[in-house]
Amino acid sequence: MKTSELIEHTTGPMLDDRANLLEGASDELFATSTVLRYLNDAQMKLCREGLVLEDKKTAVVCEITLVAGKQEYDLHPSILIVKAARLSDSDIDLARVGYDDNRWLPGFIDSTPEHWDVNQIFVAEPSRPGRFSTDMGTRTIRLDCEPNTDSVGLKVKLSVIRLPLAPLSEETDNEPEVPEQYHLDLCRFAAGSCLAGTADIDADLRSLGRSWVSEFNDMATKAKRDKQRLHQPRPRFRFGGWVNDRQSG
Repeated sequence: MKTSELIEHTTGPMLDDRANLLEGASDELFATSTVLRYLNDAQMKLCREGLVLEDKKTAVVCEITLVAGKQEYDLHPSILIVKAARLSDSDIDLARVGYDDNRWLPGFIDSTPEHWDVNQIFVAEPSRPGRFSTDMGTRTIRLDCEPNTDSVGLKVKLSVIRLPLAPLSEETDNEPEVPEQYHLDLCRFAAGSCLAGTADIDADLRSLGRSWVSEFNDMATKAKRDKQRLHQPRPRFRFGGWVNDRQSG
């Protein structure tokens, strides 16, 4: 559904707030700008809390070009979660490690006597990156090494969960970036917010509005739970046998 269709559905069938006037001033209770603001709130909330918007194709979000001498790169501000990363010349994902695992720490450099000489300076040689970690506090991705000559210019291709890149707008009449199955849920939140936030209407209508907003929140929670279940790694071994149909004797 395009933005105009979302507004029409919200103000028409749900709010019954539009009429084809033959003459006279409009008696609309809910301005289009208000409905549009709530539609954008709904899309942002659904992406942030429901984690429904996945992407691995949008270049400005999902591609980082390796630069000589650079180990740490900024993430696009829309990214909520980095699911996976791989180099553009490979079909194999980079290994994901923890924050400290991509940093040289005392005790993990080497076991030679020179390690204990405080005057020694350890310099990691540039190489082909094989691991990555993310720091969502500073919105950065860090590789395990600086790229060598053969790796400079390659792209790190990300698979991410993100926020929308642009708000819904009457001028562009764009479609929501969230999957189509959630478009009517955006209308439910917008209509519910309009009713719940208006003081000079019937109390029953305000109650209906609050129930629509609550239904939207429950749906977002369920969407997040479903997403986490789908991405949960399958255990390869359990007591009594292998999960992948290889039973122990």
